[in-house]
Amino acid sequence: MNTLSHNVFGYGSLLWNPGFEYTQVRKVWLPDWSRRLWQGSTDHRGTPDFPGLVCTLVPNPGHGCWGLAYEVNDQDWPRIRAELDYREKDGYQLQRVNTLQNEQWLACWTYVADSSNPSYIGERPLPELAWRIRNAVGPSGHSADYLRRLHGTLLELQIEDSHVSELIRAVEDQ
Repeated sequence: MNTLSHNVFGYGSLLWNPGFEYTQVRKVWLPDWSRRLWQGSTDHRGTPDFPGLVCTLVPNPGHGCWGLAYEVNDQDWPRIRAELDYREKDGYQLQRVNTLQNEQWLACWTYVADSSNPSYIGERPLPELAWRIRNAVGPSGHSADYLRRLHGTLLELQIEDSHVSELIRAVEDQ
């Protein structure tokens, strides 16, 4: 890693739409966290009256989450961070995490929406999550389109995620 750079860990929509310039992208493993569609989206994939669902990370010791680390130049970081802060404003907080690539640690910034934010939906029965995903729509489109795009991107990246796979089956079976 260039010492004059920052890395951003993407695990949701950043996988297919980072929305910023980067110098390098790497597939990395984030230990002890799992990707979950437990964050309500009132500004992208739903509305304040009917939030859609998007990804967040939840602590999960002994497990992990594959994603992409985007390296950005130090001089671009303040602008990119401001753009990401705006994009991830609905309950997300910037957090430092340590990822692994080929047994080498790589520090990354990522956005996590935990249970303390007002848009957090949290763990719910699979049928309830699927129902919300099928029915929610916001300025950025349907929550189901987000899930389909996430699932397709994970397949392209050869990343298996049982939570996403279970949700896509539940949404598509209805």
